[in-house]
Amino acid sequence: MRDLYIDCDGVIFNTIKPAFIEMENLGVNLKDEDAITDYFKKCDWDKLIRIGGQINNSIEKIKELSNSNCFNTVNVATHRCSYVEGVIKTNVFKELIPDVKIITIPKKIGKHFALPANNHILIDDAKGKVIDWINHGGIGILFSEKADRLIYPNEFDNDYFITNDLLDVLKVNEYYKEKTYKK
Repeated sequence: MRDLYIDCDGVIFNTIKPAFIEMENLGVNLKDEDAITDYFKKCDWDKLIRIGGQINNSIEKIKELSNSNCFNTVNVATHRCSYVEGVIKTNVFKELIPDVKIITIPKKIGKHFALPANNHILIDDAKGKVIDWINHGGIGILFSEKADRLIYPNEFDNDYFITNDLLDVLKVNEYYKEKTYKK
């Protein structure tokens, strides 16, 4: 059985939009990666999670995935810019989905280096992270609120699935049920 890794920001919680609105209001240079990282180190993560809210009833869907017994483990795998961010996210998830493992990864470390990608599934809203995952032998799903259905690899000349519904990972897992994923 495969492990499932689900990104937090932009997949479970809509923290990205309110963060960038706040950065604009604060005058943060949105073309300066260090300035953005500095903002994320200092921001109020409780507030961002509360304001952003869940995307597409994600917590209930994660509970359903965890209870499905279709995966060896269901995990939230989130990057963090600071220790405080990791603690806050961990505490929020422990309250909402106590049976799901929370993995916080320092921002500078790729998920494909921190986690065992080979033949496991990652759902992330960052195309580069999904492609890195696939390039290390994993099965990648790009989460996009713009998707209106599950889009299969090579349908639009890409190597990954695209969806706006976490439960589509059950179809992806079934698609690879009888075979080991090979890029």
